Amino acid sequence: MKRLFFICLVLTITTPCLAATVGGPDISIPEGSMCLKDKTVKQTLDRYDYNMNIKAGLDTEFITSRKLNTSSEVTNAKIEGQNVVFKLSTNFGDLFEPYIKVGTCNLKLKWNQSGNGVTVETEPGLVWGGGAKIKVWESDRYKIKLTLDAQYRKIDAGVDRISVSSAQDDNFEIGEMQISLLASKKYVFPLGLRDYYIVPYGGLTYYRTDVDVSFTQSTTGSLYSTYNASDKREIGIVMGLDIMPSLLSWYLFNFEMRLVNETAFTLGGTLKF
Repeated sequence: MKRLFFICLVLTITTPCLAATVGGPDISIPEGSMCLKDKTVKQTLDRYDYNMNIKAGLDTEFITSRKLNTSSEVTNAKIEGQNVVFKLSTNFGDLFEPYIKVGTCNLKLKWNQSGNGVTVETEPGLVWGGGAKIKVWESDRYKIKLTLDAQYRKIDAGVDRISVSSAQDDNFEIGEMQISLLASKKYVFPLGLRDYYIVPYGGLTYYRTDVDVSFTQSTTGSLYSTYNASDKREIGIVMGLDIMPSLLSWYLFNFEMRLVNETAFTLGGTLKF
């Protein structure tokens, strides 16, 4: 038997062949790879992390002007100020991302009432809320995505200064529901050992706001209030840009502007754990 095996081996090496070798029909073996094993393991783990992970972000919002719709007694009402919000989220594949938000605010609300110009400035207050992003459509050819974002946010702040003298029984609360439909496209650029990408996006956003700011002037008994004011324009435009640097594949920079119903912009960053 050994002699037969040796003869077959010699014939295999030395006998001229007139046809190319076909080989075994099972193309799935061998299963392992000497050079690509580590790369395959890393890609598999990255895919698992992508499908289920935790992301933490920090957004700094600058509101230069947000005009409000008020009762006939109140005119020229608008909000200015800053919000700093911490965001914690997780995503399930590329389809669904719920998140929660908590942070602080420093806002200023101005309006005219009874012939007086009123300014109410807050102490650093509490901002909290939550929401979710859902991918609703993606173009196979152009890779353009449509994403729906729905969120609720509550602002509860103490009052630091009021321009009207002898003010008491002050209150500063804002409730906000926001729904946005955004279109985006991802552009990938090779750079060295890693790629980096940018994701420009834009779309429409709908606000439903309840601004409850009030106080009483003790000397006259007059009530100054926004009477649950809402946004003067409920539909606005949002434009933004996500950037992932090539050397920080676990980090994302964000720049965003909101126009028409407010003039505001955001500088943010997201860290993936």
